[in-house]
Amino acid sequence: MKKFLLVLALAFGFSWSYGQGLNITIISPGQDTTICEGDTVFLECTSAFLFNDFNNGTIGIGWSSTQANPVFTNPCGPGPVGSHLWVGTTPSNNRTLVTNTYDLTAGGACYIEFWMRYGLVPGNGPCEDPDAATEGVHLQYSTNNGLTWTDFPGPNLAPVGNLSTAPPFITTVPGSGGYWQPFSSSAQQQQSTLYHWNLYRCPIPAAAVTNATSFRWAQLVTSSTGFDAWGIDEVLIGCAPPNLIWSTGNTTTTDTVAPTQSTTYWVQATDQNGNTVTDTVNVTVSPRPALGPDITIPCGDSTFVITIDRPINCNSISADGSDFRMSFPGGNPLPVVGAQGINCQNGQTQQIAITTLFPMNTNGQYVFWSKLGNDQNSLTSECGSLPEFDTVLVNIFNCYDVDIDLKNVTVVDDDHPMVEWGISTDTNWSALSGLFTEYQIYRALNPGGPYAPVGTENNFNATSWEDLTLGQADVNANAYNYYVRIVYDGGLSRQSDSIATILLDCADNSDTLFLDLQWSDYWGWPNPEYYVQIQGSNGVWNTMDTTTTTSTTIEKPYDADTYTVRIQTAEFVDTGGVYVSQSNYCEFIVYQREPRLKMPNVFTPDGNFPYYNAVTANDSTQNLVEFQGQIFNRWGNMIYEWTDWENPSSGWSGEGHPEGTYYYVVKAVGEEGEELEAQGTLMLIRND
Repeated sequence: MKKFLLVLALAFGFSWSYGQGLNITIISPGQDTTICEGDTVFLECTSAFLFNDFNNGTIGIGWSSTQANPVFTNPCGPGPVGSHLWVGTTPSNNRTLVTNTYDLTAGGACYIEFWMRYGLVPGNGPCEDPDAATEGVHLQYSTNNGLTWTDFPGPNLAPVGNLSTAPPFITTVPGSGGYWQPFSSSAQQQQSTLYHWNLYRCPIPAAAVTNATSFRWAQLVTSSTGFDAWGIDEVLIGCAPPNLIWSTGNTTTTDTVAPTQSTTYWVQATDQNGNTVTDTVNVTVSPRPALGPDITIPCGDSTFVITIDRPINCNSISADGSDFRMSFPGGNPLPVVGAQGINCQNGQTQQIAITTLFPMNTNGQYVFWSKLGNDQNSLTSECGSLPEFDTVLVNIFNCYDVDIDLKNVTVVDDDHPMVEWGISTDTNWSALSGLFTEYQIYRALNPGGPYAPVGTENNFNATSWEDLTLGQADVNANAYNYYVRIVYDGGLSRQSDSIATILLDCADNSDTLFLDLQWSDYWGWPNPEYYVQIQGSNGVWNTMDTTTTTSTTIEKPYDADTYTVRIQTAEFVDTGGVYVSQSNYCEFIVYQREPRLKMPNVFTPDGNFPYYNAVTANDSTQNLVEFQGQIFNRWGNMIYEWTDWENPSSGWSGEGHPEGTYYYVVKAVGEEGEELEAQGTLMLIRND
């Protein structure tokens, strides 16, 4: 991982007025520094008459008044570099920071540069956010010893760049102006550069160039102590020095370098009279950590130890082994499934125990290399990160073995099973072909056996075999277990693990709107996901459900047809292919559903059905979209009317009416506009 180092630190050895002579100071890095090999260093110099980084925990020199009562303890997290100045945590009657008075008429009055951020925490406290339009910070100048103050001219522009709370902070376009109005909402503040550390560079206006000019940062309106906090850092008042040259040959105030070895960088400034001044900074380069020497391990091991040439942080090692990759001698991947630091002392180690998914029982050179782990980090040290693709060779000799892996067992088109496998070897295919005898396929009804041989395959390059000794009736009656054995080198053999076909239970579901399905478990790969698929007369398979269990209930399609249902599961492999296992098929029929309307002719309100309504059981009203029911007495008077046939309590209760004969008239409309009508007599009978 490449790092961009931006350090604005301690400035030293420069005067406080242009009238006092030529000066030059490297301010980035502001002190000797150590980087990791491959890191980038940002070099910057200035000829300034005020520069404060507050890293010594004080306001420093060059200031006449600090009524804002600042602190230098970084109460709201890190600033650009080291300590910074923070306002708002301690009582102050006047939140202002005022510089000394300077004579700017000698020239070189160019800009004020500083880093600033507003607090970002709602409510009171040391980090509380300015959220009123008048609670922002002003940058001002005075030419009459502080009697009046004037904001730097606009436009007042917020910087473009950093929105992070953790360094390094990168500003792409510095802010400018003389006042930066706060935002009222938390969402706006989170997306505003005013509330995150960013660089500001404000040109000194011509009106401020006098022989008695002072500057101040002022917050003129606040809520109270513990509210409306803000901070500044790396304050610089000056100009870019003229006639510069760096040891790199660059002639501007900034340069970017990526040293591969420890280097002393210098910058020299020359005035019009030929006078020169020089400043230097030392950059020490420490190599990044690297994987140690190649190793040799015994045949058949699945664990080994690698060495790092310098201590790395134990907590940067992903326990699942995802920081590393490994391949067999032939290039096929060998999954790394575990990694653990050995003898971690003070949180660091130079040795890691590696665990692979399979034993390394193939002769040759295994390639082992570093990668970003699942935590999106590589191994880290005090000097940086282990680079991706750093490689060591793991050598294995005096070992010959063949590993056969049963990849999949499936039912082919509801007719017969098929078995798929793969092999790996430490010799090339042509060499193994000369030792190969045959593949033997075994089958059993139960996973534990007994297994019996059912076929052989003599083609060394074959990776599948179809069991044509079984037919449709067989695959619809049983789940069949298989394993494959490879025979080679005069009788040596290796046997795969076993996998069974998926058996779908073809239960009779003709009397229900739903299809209840259950099937046997598939263990060809871990945590299979099952797809429940149906096919109508159009020949297209559609997935109706996805589940990790071995049973489900699906709603039958509405359209009348003869349907086929199957269960399918799949596993994608690194080579881009996919293994698919599917079950036997089951059929079911969906008949045409016509709208129905059925009304009872006897009504007993004090019985199990206290309301008179349409019969909804057995799909009697399944396909209705409109309904109107009316009850008449024997004189032809309508005594009740309702339209909700699906809610039994919407029907007639019979309350207030005597036993006897009544008449019903019901009209309904089906889903496709069919009109239905039912009328007749009903007998109201009470049991009390």
